[in-house]
Amino acid sequence: PGNIRSTRALRIAASAEAPAQTWKASIDFKNIRENVDAIEENAKARASKVDVQRVAELYDEYLTVKAETDQLRAARNENAAKMKGKMEQDARQALIDEGKVLKEKISVLEEKLSVVETDMQREGQKIPNASHPDVPIGGEENATLRKMVGEQRDFGFEFKDHVALGESLKMIDFERASEVSGNKFLYLRNAGALLELALVNWAMTKVVSRGFSPMITPDLVRSSVVEKCGFQPRMANTQ
Repeated sequence: PGNIRSTRALRIAASAEAPAQTWKASIDFKNIRENVDAIEENAKARASKVDVQRVAELYDEYLTVKAETDQLRAARNENAAKMKGKMEQDARQALIDEGKVLKEKISVLEEKLSVVETDMQREGQKIPNASHPDVPIGGEENATLRKMVGEQRDFGFEFKDHVALGESLKMIDFERASEVSGNKFLYLRNAGALLELALVNWAMTKVVSRGFSPMITPDLVRSSVVEKCGFQPRMANTQ
């Protein structure tokens, strides 16, 4: 029992930490730094929790550390070039000592640069895309109708929506699904499950007849793949 509790404690502690960033997105950090207020307003309108100012600060720090690292790398190259010619042993030893010092300083800065860049990427990837200026801000109550195609059918009686209809026919179950997966999730059951399978089979038959190859893939995906798709895992154990 003691070992089991310890294992669970370790898993809980690990899951509380954010996953390490493994992929570098093409983000215009210069634009973020120059337009902090506008990007903050957009993030607020989209209910995104991100510290845009922090991203800008990390970018400035990244540029500073990178400039220092590049400067030391140039000095190391210059030091190496000097050692190619003939010289006294004392002079050569002085260059060797200088090279060791430069190597150590570069190593420290490169490690710092990696940490800053990882933090910058992790925070920067939380920034949402810019919304179109015509998009209304708020929930569905603020939505606007852009175009109506056709007319609503008059059934001549009070009809049920898909939720009421599915629940009355025992095709869907929100209550049990919410206990397992959370609000707004549902279980398809009975005819609902069979209908889902029938639709999948119908769609697969159609695409296979057009030359496509059916494929069933694993449920688990590498973090680098989901990051490239724009997905942001909240915890290390998020699937």
